[in-house]
Amino acid sequence: MKVFVTGGTGYIGSAVALRLKKAGHDVLALVRSKDKAAHLAAAGIKLVEGDLGNPAGWAPAAYGRGAVVHCAFQQSDNGVELDRRTIIAARDLLRGQVGATLVYTSGCWVYGDTAEVVDETAELNPAKLVGWRPAHEKLALEAAKDGVRSVVVRPGVVYGGASGGIPSGFFSSALKGSTQAVGDGRNRWPMVHIDDLAELYVRLVERAPAGSIFNAADPSHATVKEIAAAASRAAGKDGEVSFTPLDQARAKMGVFADALCLDQRLSSDKAENELDWRPRHEGFIPEAEELFKAWRASQ
Repeated sequence: MKVFVTGGTGYIGSAVALRLKKAGHDVLALVRSKDKAAHLAAAGIKLVEGDLGNPAGWAPAAYGRGAVVHCAFQQSDNGVELDRRTIIAARDLLRGQVGATLVYTSGCWVYGDTAEVVDETAELNPAKLVGWRPAHEKLALEAAKDGVRSVVVRPGVVYGGASGGIPSGFFSSALKGSTQAVGDGRNRWPMVHIDDLAELYVRLVERAPAGSIFNAADPSHATVKEIAAAASRAAGKDGEVSFTPLDQARAKMGVFADALCLDQRLSSDKAENELDWRPRHEGFIPEAEELFKAWRASQ
């Protein structure tokens, strides 16, 4: 299939583009700079340089692609509006094509705190940081009215690879003296390795049912304290973790701090049962040492 991926040089988008190419798809990736996307070009991925704010710059190159996988999010004051416009642009590109597919990337934070393990049918109570996400999920799914097989994926906290994702912050702070975390550490994070997540995207592109939503999380339900302590030990420290109270963290980080303090457990049974997706990585903690080495080597 001819696939267009946004966020080609981003943490998730890069991994997804490479995995789709490995699976035999013809991949075109939207990148901000071709110089920073040399690894994609070396893998045989086609590149179009541009940004979400200017669809006229990339839409012609993406025209005729049978699938759009939207992984990008621009961290800016108008990032939310650009995300909405990109969904609309993708719908317009795909309209009228037989078998057209749109995969939209949401996230676990749309659930808010979960008192128990929740699946895709749970009522949404999004963290303020992502309060806009449910409306964008709905907009993406409504592309079905135009004959598009639209799908939403809600990844947990992503880890692994050179970048390391949000958990790499634990490595960084450990090397500076003490592993730092927000809150009291008793909350749990649903997590997913970047490689497992990329594999799920391949299955979403190839055979996810129209109008479906899928969680993406491994079986681990570790607390933030346990995750941070494992990161500290992997970095050669003693496993001690320093906690910044939420109020203090919010003063520096805004509502991102609240998202980091969510207590969540997600079920990915739907992806396992319908798409035969099996995470190969069982969690951050068992692999913390190898994860640290990979992150450290990239610094």
